[in-house]
Amino acid sequence: MPQCGSKKMGWLRGLCVGALQGKVASEQQSLRDAFTQLQEFLQEQKDVLLSQLDQVHEELNLERCRYTASISERETLLDTLIVEIERKCDQPMVEFLMDVGKTLDRCEAAKTPIPEPVSPGLERTLERLFKSSQMLTDMMAEFKVSLLSNIDRERVEVRLDPETASPYLNLSKDCKTVRLASGEQELHDNPKRFTGSPSVLGSKGFTAGRHYWDLEVGHGDSWAVGVAVESVQRKDSLSRALKKIWALRLDWNGQYTALHMPPTALELNQELRKIRVHLDYEGGQVTFCNAENMMQILQFKATFTEKVFPYFWLWSQETYIHLCA
Repeated sequence: MPQCGSKKMGWLRGLCVGALQGKVASEQQSLRDAFTQLQEFLQEQKDVLLSQLDQVHEELNLERCRYTASISERETLLDTLIVEIERKCDQPMVEFLMDVGKTLDRCEAAKTPIPEPVSPGLERTLERLFKSSQMLTDMMAEFKVSLLSNIDRERVEVRLDPETASPYLNLSKDCKTVRLASGEQELHDNPKRFTGSPSVLGSKGFTAGRHYWDLEVGHGDSWAVGVAVESVQRKDSLSRALKKIWALRLDWNGQYTALHMPPTALELNQELRKIRVHLDYEGGQVTFCNAENMMQILQFKATFTEKVFPYFWLWSQETYIHLCA
């Protein structure tokens, strides 16, 4: 009997696993269908808007050609009139008076208003299309933020670790904001504390999983945010610690830099205020996004074998770094 019971339990477990596998397969297909429908819808909307913009572009070209032709025709008429009037000035008075009516008629024709470069109707169409395009762009940005916020639930609350803070940094009481101190503070030195650079770590490190945190920076420059491994050099200058730091930095000259070894200048045409740092430990990725529109700024590839901590560097009294709740 015990053997029969064991077989029955194994059979039931097999049924459960089979049912779960079927459910996973069903969810996979549902997800594929949902993304396919979304892609088809977006492609359809893109085609419609681009087609309308193409049509308006063609109409603008036609109106430009008509306007250019009108200007050219008016210039030719005026040049002809000038030559004709100059010639008539040399004629006897009687002949001049006999032809002056025709000349005046042609002068009146030259005063006819030239049509506007762009017709009012086309201007209204352009304005409507521009509004639709901007609305769609804004909605897509909001959709991305909403989707990532609802799917990616690996958000962590990060606080600054006072034991690691450089003597040149001031931490708020809640350990959520860091500013540059007016001078070097008298702090108890310990192996954790940064003394070679104005740096500080987060109080919690990670040895597995996917995690992200949001932060805000002030309008000033000379800041860096990212991650560092536990063995990062703390008593040496920042340049000697770069192999173990993966960060985004805004330099004193307004240049954004990918801060690792070697540092690499980035082509960014936007001022970053809110930043999301995402750590994928097993995947070996550190990703930075503009938290206001979820556009990716920078991504590092790495291999982590030790604990990874949020990392912050600040060297300007004109700005701050604040960890968002």
